[in-house]
Order: sequence, then structure tokens, then C-alpha cells
Amino acid sequence: MNHKNIDPARLAAAHACGLKDSELAELFGASRSTIKRRRETLGLPGNCPRNTTGKLGEQLVAAYLTGQGFKVTPIGGHNPPSDLLVNGWRVDVKASRDVETLRSGLTSVQFRLPSLRSSNMSEYRHRKDYQRDTDFFALAALAGQEMTHLYLLPVSRWQGTITVHPDSPFCPFQPYRGNVAPLRSKGAAAA
Repeated sequence: MNHKNIDPARLAAAHACGLKDSELAELFGASRSTIKRRRETLGLPGNCPRNTTGKLGEQLVAAYLTGQGFKVTPIGGHNPPSDLLVNGWRVDVKASRDVETLRSGLTSVQFRLPSLRSSNMSEYRHRKDYQRDTDFFALAALAGQEMTHLYLLPVSRWQGTITVHPDSPFCPFQPYRGNVAPLRSKGAAAA
């Protein structure tokens, strides 16, 4: 089915109900790629929770850094190697809502930085070379529509899973919490 044959108002209404591309495809009797093209033509984002969390994290980190006086440029395109260019530094934003309260009463937030990434519906896999493509990770802990904690880690601290404990002075990532000073110098990309 040609994506132009799908009624935009019906698609927008179904999208507003939170339906994902696969559900919209079934509803309209079209392929997922047809739905994706039409949705993108209408300027509608995907409704996959992982993607919406990531996009919100990118927006919140960009707004925060802009408010701190940094020159922030979102890197567009499909699946760019990093998300933001900040004073010439390539920053890959990771957002997480995986907040857990431990028996000790401390909070734990987990971020996943896999070296092998899957496409939507896990149809394709591709390698992610963080050391080549990124200078810093901005790890944003989210609650609702707000960023509660931000950690800025150099790419040399990469691990497949990073767990931070915002309330603990013993967290090995505590020196990176809220510390955006390394971005103040010009990055290699700006030189």
C-alpha cells in the first residue's frame, strides 16, 4: 500500500493513542515501513518507549547544557554515531528510567551501552564503536518528563552496563555527577 493512501487524520488519531508502528500497520493493513514513511511525513515520532525515552533524554540534556552556556548542536540523521555536538565534543546521550530503590534505601539507576545494537523488531544488528564515534557519554536519569541526575563520563569509562548510585558517596561514578566542566574546552571536532 502506498503511504499516501493512508488517511492522515486517522493515522494521527491512532498514533495519539500510543500505537506502535507494528500495531498501526495491522490496523491500516499496511507494512511497517509504509506506516513509518507516512508517520515521518506527518512529523510524528515513533511510539516505541525506548525511542521516546532516548529522544526525551537528548532534549533534556541539550536544554540543560544550553542553559549552562554551551553551544549545543543536535546531530541529525538516522542512527548517527553520537547525539549531540557540544563545544566540538561528540556526546552520546543515554537516558534511563530504570530506577530501583535498594534495601539500603539508596537509589540505583542502570544504563545500557551495548556494543551490538538491534534495529526495531531486532531484524538487524550492527556494531557500535563508542571509542571511535564518541568523546563523552551523558547519562541522564529520568523521572516522568524531568531529568533527575546527569553524569558526564569520558568514553574511556565505557562498559556494556553502567549502574550509578546517585545517593552514595561511594559510587565510582560520583565524580562525574553533574560535572560538565570537561565540555568547556573545545573538542577535537571543533579544531
